[in-house]
Amino acid sequence: MKPKKKILIADDEIQIHKLLTAVLSSDEFDIIHAYDGQETVERVDDEMPDLIVLDIMMPVKDGRDICQDLKKNPKTKNIKILMLSGRDQQFDRTLGLEIGADDYETKPFSPSSLARKIQWMCEKE
Repeated sequence: MKPKKKILIADDEIQIHKLLTAVLSSDEFDIIHAYDGQETVERVDDEMPDLIVLDIMMPVKDGRDICQDLKKNPKTKNIKILMLSGRDQQFDRTLGLEIGADDYETKPFSPSSLARKIQWMCEKE
């Protein structure tokens, strides 16, 4: 039996947490929650997740800043980051990938498609 992957959901919208928790609940994942940028940084330090679903616009610290900081840090640079944002312009997507995000998904999203993407990202090393 393979160990569970830790998924950190970092978003200030409670509905996003509920939805992703519902579609990701399984024996494969441990779900961790953060509701603002500072809490996200603390959860990463405490839990060292395998993947972060990271909202861009959050209180206290912006998701782009968090992504850049994590990718520059040797301890956290290999954590996979899936940016999740209501910003759907090509510029936003390109910027997210340029600062180190492994993938970019826009809101609204298909819960089942996002769950498959997360599963796929966790499987590839």
